[in-house]
Order: sequence, then C-alpha cells, then structure tokens
Amino acid sequence: MDFLIFLINILFGVFYLLILIRAMLPFVPHNREHLKLIYEITDLVMIPIRQGLPPNKLGFDASPFILIFVFAIIQRLIIYLLGGFQ
Repeated sequence: MDFLIFLINILFGVFYLLILIRAMLPFVPHNREHLKLIYEITDLVMIPIRQGLPPNKLGFDASPFILIFVFAIIQRLIIYLLGGFQ
C-alpha cells in the first residue's frame, strides 16, 4: 500500500510541475512546437477550467492555480481513501 501511495504522490508531483511550467510559459519566449507535449497534457484539464472562468475579469490566467488547488484536494482524498492518513 505504501508503494501505491508513493506512486500517486510521484504522479501528482509530475503533474504539478507540468502545470507550473505551463503557467510560466507566457512570460518566456519559446517555440510552442518544442513544448507540444506539455501543452497537450495540460490543456486536457486547463481548457474546461478556463471556460468556466469569467473572461478577462481577473487580468491573468488563474486556471493553473485553481487546477493545482483542485488536484491537491483530489490527491489527498485518494491517499486518505487508501489509508495513507492514520
């Protein structure tokens, strides 16, 4: 069971890293084609969140922050259900 919890933490950690990289990309000159995999993975979950946010009311893209918050809750719920928090 500990290995499963470890694996879940690793997978979520990698996903958090991809989201943080994606959040920084608008501030760094880059070629979108070189980072196509990051865009494809993160767009799967960021686009629905962006569609639910009010357009341009915040002045910045809040979807990465919301996504990290939601996934942190999901991660903790999964670990709790697996018996990780005693």
